[in-house]
Amino acid sequence: MKLLIKLIIFCAVISATQYALAEEGHHSIGIQGGQVLLSGDVASTYGNALGLGAFFNYAASDWLEFQLGWLNSKHTTTANGQNVAMTQNAFNADILYDIDQFDVFVPYVKGGVDLVTHSPQDVVGTTGNLSGQSYSGFGLNLGIGGQFILGKNFFTGLDITYHSIFDVSTSAPGASSVKVLQSFTTVLVQMGFRL
Repeated sequence: MKLLIKLIIFCAVISATQYALAEEGHHSIGIQGGQVLLSGDVASTYGNALGLGAFFNYAASDWLEFQLGWLNSKHTTTANGQNVAMTQNAFNADILYDIDQFDVFVPYVKGGVDLVTHSPQDVVGTTGNLSGQSYSGFGLNLGIGGQFILGKNFFTGLDITYHSIFDVSTSAPGASSVKVLQSFTTVLVQMGFRL
């Protein structure tokens, strides 16, 4: 009985590796867009927005990929009777692990590091606002997603990632400490081309 179970597991592993998505040594490029959900004080000040960006993947093995990504989003609102805005650029370097392949669907988990910049950013104080400021910060991210294979070279997918950014604060008119950069979540649709 134990021998039969080992044989079944061995066949399942061999069968799974025959259909590995990443294909060691291959690259893929694509575009991504979707919702950028800010959190904390930054969310209550600037609100959420749509973001648009790009990504590049390199398959280090049949199941492991390295990803570089970029996402730009513009957030606007009204505070102290004035229009205020903030543009966020998020750059990420991640490792993706393809869990398995189910016909044309490939789920994955990922994690990595982020560099986030806000420029320009209008900072809201209690007695006035500062315009055109620039801030940057670092953080870690963790996400899940899935890709749907549309043919030999094309794929689409959904990516949900939590970006845990180390808080950045500054002073503003009438306020000694105002949070200007905090964690956020992205829900993105991706379209890509595998080289």
